[in-house]
Formats: sequence, C-alpha cells, structure tokens
Amino acid sequence: MRAFTVILIYLIVGTISPIYSQTAHNNLQITSIANEGFLLTSSSKKVLIDALFTNGYGLFAAPPKNITDEIMDAKAPFDRINLYLLTHYHFDHCDPLLIKNYLTKHRNIPFVTNKPAIVFIDGSCFGFMLLKKQFTVLTPEANQSVSNTINNVPVKAFGFKHLSFYIDSINVEENMFNSSYLFEMDGIKIFHSGDIKKDALQDYLAKNNKWTDTIDVAFLYYELFESGVPDLEYILNTLHPKHIIVMHVPPSLINEWAVKIDKLKETFPDIILFKNPMESQTLNIAGLPDK
Repeated sequence: MRAFTVILIYLIVGTISPIYSQTAHNNLQITSIANEGFLLTSSSKKVLIDALFTNGYGLFAAPPKNITDEIMDAKAPFDRINLYLLTHYHFDHCDPLLIKNYLTKHRNIPFVTNKPAIVFIDGSCFGFMLLKKQFTVLTPEANQSVSNTINNVPVKAFGFKHLSFYIDSINVEENMFNSSYLFEMDGIKIFHSGDIKKDALQDYLAKNNKWTDTIDVAFLYYELFESGVPDLEYILNTLHPKHIIVMHVPPSLINEWAVKIDKLKETFPDIILFKNPMESQTLNIAGLPDK
C-alpha cells in the first residue's frame, strides 16, 4: 500500500510539475498577438496586455479570430492568466465587448487600466461596471506615476502623453489618455510604453530629472526609433533596457522596418521585431537573483 502511495504521488507530481515549470527562472517568454498585444510568461506568472481587439483601422494588424477565440476560452497558452493590462481605449488596442465578455467569463482575472478607458468601455457596454470588483484603476497625472500590487504582480502606471496626430492643424489625439506600465513578473521588470513618441519621454524627464526604474525588457512604439541609431541611443541612455521589443508597426511597413531593426542590431543586438501573430521568443534575463 505504501509503495502504491509513493507511485501515485510520483505520477501526480510528474503530471503537474511541467505546468508550472515550462518557463525557467530568469526566462521571459514573449508571444506576439498583434499590434501592441502580447502574452508574457515567466516562471510562475502570465500577463496579457492590449490583447483583445478586432479593429486595426484598416492600417494596423489585428489578431486572427482563432487566436481571439483561444484567449476568450483560456486555451493554452492563454490559460492561468494573472493579469490583463490595457494601455488605452483605441479600437486597435481595445474591443469593449470582448473585454467585458472576457472578464465576465473569467472572474478570477484582474483588469488594470485607467479611468478614461473604464468610462469608454462602460459607455459602450451597459453593465460593465458590474465587474468592478475585478478592476484596478490606475490613473496617474500627466508625467507622474501611481503604483499598486495586483494578484502578486507589482504594477507602476505612468501618465505619458499619447502620441499626437494632426489633421487641419488640430491634434485629434489631444484627449486620449495613455498609460505606460512598468510591472514585475518573477523579478523580471517589464516596461510597455503604449502609444508614445519621444516627446512624451522628454516631457516626463523634464519634470522628473531622470529615469530611475530598472527595465529588463522594454516594449516600445516603433516611431520612437524613427531616426534610427540616434533614437536608439537616446532610449538606451534614458531607459537603459536590457532588451527592446519594437511594436505597433503597420503590416504595410513591416518589411521596411525589419531592415531598419537589422541595422539597429549592429548597435544593440537585443532588439526584436515580431512580424506575425503567435510568433514567440524566450529571453534569458541576466542578473536576476537565484530563487
């Protein structure tokens, strides 16, 4: 009987252990969904960011339906999500009905965003506020930050200005609220910029003197590298990331930007551009303390 018990325990542990050890300590697995949407997997945590949307405004990539269905149904690798983050409520980042249905279906998943995004989704989907127990609303003032720990994931939200877009001398993005996030997964510090350009970083530094947070992996809007090496050097000297993921490149420009990124690799080898949905890469983050 005792031998049977030992064998049974061995079989159970052997079945369960791989579930929690697919990503080794010091590793971050990055899976591209589309645009600025990603699934991030560390040794014990999974985070989704800007992942549920269907509208690319005819310019930007949107997730294929089969991927969205897998996210909604929490099929691997989209199971056991610890946190869902949303940077802002543009339709190429946010489908209000999908987000409402996702949170309704998965009541254990916390939703982190800013108040303007909450108001927008609630205005689009009556009854969204019934899910407010799942919300953590972080709405920093311009060029300031607020912090919280949600489901054992430390999150710092920055009030970085959304990029400007002018039509007839009018900035049509003037009232768009963008949250940039710095969050930690098993000791790995990840920064996701949302939609910002260089002036947003410059405004923040003008009011805060210098960047003081450690960044292991920085997910950055592609136009932050518009001038090539000078912009890359600005990012390296300002944010000091160990790895850079370039995001939000329109499909019509992806080949052009792939060439640009290859050129930037000569200065900084650890810069990555994902071209297609569900492309995945695992980064080893040096310098983390042993468990």
